[in-house]
Amino acid sequence: MTLPIWATDPESLLLTEEQYEELPEHVRRMIEVIDNHVVFLQSGSIEDSRVARRFAAAFEAARPPTPCTSVSTDVDMYYAKRQWDAEGNLFSFRRPDVIVHRCLERGAKLHSANALIVIEVVSPGSESTDRVQKVAEYAREQIPIYLIVTLDDKLYAKHVVEYRLDWSRRAYQQVAVHDGEVVLSDPYPFSVAFAELDRD
Repeated sequence: MTLPIWATDPESLLLTEEQYEELPEHVRRMIEVIDNHVVFLQSGSIEDSRVARRFAAAFEAARPPTPCTSVSTDVDMYYAKRQWDAEGNLFSFRRPDVIVHRCLERGAKLHSANALIVIEVVSPGSESTDRVQKVAEYAREQIPIYLIVTLDDKLYAKHVVEYRLDWSRRAYQQVAVHDGEVVLSDPYPFSVAFAELDRD
């Protein structure tokens, strides 16, 4: 058997921002990039997608007229706190399930500095990246609120863990585990019942 080049040469999976911009759209949708290293994405379930869409719709419906905020799903969120190596600036982005962010000019890229809340929906067995790596990454990017929506074995919303940024330590503190309903007071008043998220 002939191994793919990346199995023997991990450096072949490095990607700059310029190279990423030149990729075809269907290839871009399959990856994220952390410190120039390609991370392949696994497609979520239908239920993951449904819960994410309904969370986004609930945040959209609750938006106040001011200050101007927007809600996006499944879009590139470029890391603003760039890391550096001997070669220069390292390129990183994630594609969260839902992002509540400050309004942007039409056509502008979304950077983590504009994010107010990031939401990831996770199915059983696929939580390690969301609960470990992204907790550290999103805290480093100083995103104020991170919500992890965990689905149970039947892919219904089980609970939502709420992390908030401790600005003095630039780390997240778990402040709540929501069961049955998510209620937030900022960046604007918001609530959604699990029954609404799970409705067929």
